[in-house]
Amino acid sequence: MKKERRKFKFSPLGIYAVLAYSFLYLPLAVVIVFSFSPTKSIVGFSGFTTRWYIKLFNDEALIAALIHSLQVSLTAVSIAVVVGTSGAFFLVRANFPGKQLFRSLSQLPLILPGIILGIALLILFMNLGFELSMFSILMGHVCFTTPVIMFQVASRLQRLPRSFEYAAKDLGATPVKIFWYVTLPMIRTAIIGGALLAFTMSFDEIIITYFLTGTWTTLPVFIYGMMRFGLSPQVFAISTVVLTFAMVLIVLMAKFTAVREEL
Repeated sequence: MKKERRKFKFSPLGIYAVLAYSFLYLPLAVVIVFSFSPTKSIVGFSGFTTRWYIKLFNDEALIAALIHSLQVSLTAVSIAVVVGTSGAFFLVRANFPGKQLFRSLSQLPLILPGIILGIALLILFMNLGFELSMFSILMGHVCFTTPVIMFQVASRLQRLPRSFEYAAKDLGATPVKIFWYVTLPMIRTAIIGGALLAFTMSFDEIIITYFLTGTWTTLPVFIYGMMRFGLSPQVFAISTVVLTFAMVLIVLMAKFTAVREEL
């Protein structure tokens, strides 16, 4: 007996979804396509070449900016993991007056526009006598990556039953062993997922970095400087590389932040 084929019908909601996703992702597709254009013109596409990518990897200034971005992002996320995880425990496990106010203030670096945070940090460093360097950029990135990890971990901690920790304590485990062997494995995916998301945000950050950078520049600021001389396939090629890298991190972040087991 033959199975009847279901006819695919576009519903109004489906059409709306197609239009919405096209609006969001079509510009990204255009960037990728024109990164392989053989000419510098951004009007029309008349061939295929990879010379812009080859030119990128031979650009010493760009490679230096890429290395700077990796250094800042990795260091900022490493600091944010320690501070953010500690803050999550303090936020969830401690009871103190003004706890809700503390929670709200902790979200300010994520809520405030980047230009406000960048100006505020610039004024702070200038008054403290710090020169704009890798340190100023690093501190700026720590400011907004720490809340990302803190609230990711806090959300996981709020769902964890404490019976496992109490059982380990009854068996004579020290607080350090309880954290290392009981609590940490249960919040590990939240920490990794938050760290990947924070790394993506740090690697792509330009507004705060622009205010805090001196002669030491990162990749997004370097790309912005290139765009002041006009769009070219080389800019599209850099954007494609960064986009691909960001998408890989987002996929990994989604994998680790997904709840794969019932606790």
